[in-house]
Amino acid sequence: MTDLEPVDLELLAGFVEKIDPLMRDVLVGEDAEQVRGFVREAAWNCTERPYFERLWGVGELYRAWMEIDDILDGWPVDYGADTDALAMREFRLAAQEWLDMPRTEAGFQDYVHRWETRVAQDTWPAPGGVHRRQRPTSPGDRDAPRQP
Repeated sequence: MTDLEPVDLELLAGFVEKIDPLMRDVLVGEDAEQVRGFVREAAWNCTERPYFERLWGVGELYRAWMEIDDILDGWPVDYGADTDALAMREFRLAAQEWLDMPRTEAGFQDYVHRWETRVAQDTWPAPGGVHRRQRPTSPGDRDAPRQP
């Protein structure tokens, strides 16, 4: 990790204060939709002032956490019967790693970088499933061909 912007530790402390309870809820949530709600709320905090304006890494966190959320939408890969289990695994891993993260500039930068890299990998979250381009589409599906 090189060329990372400095992290405002005071701003990070305020962000952590908002995110930690949500990540604890992720770890005890009972089903994928409930846990998804906690992660979406955490991601939403990334878009709030002053974080999205001044805290390095929140844009990347938003994208990473929403990539996990996309598993439940079958986007871009549909995992069929394994969907909820894969999403729960990734939600909980992200939450546990967040809670275990050292509350330092390096700790935050490492977390952001690790998740940004993880969700960008072709093998994430798991091999298998049917890519959106291989699935049959139905009218109204986001993959359906557009009509002029």
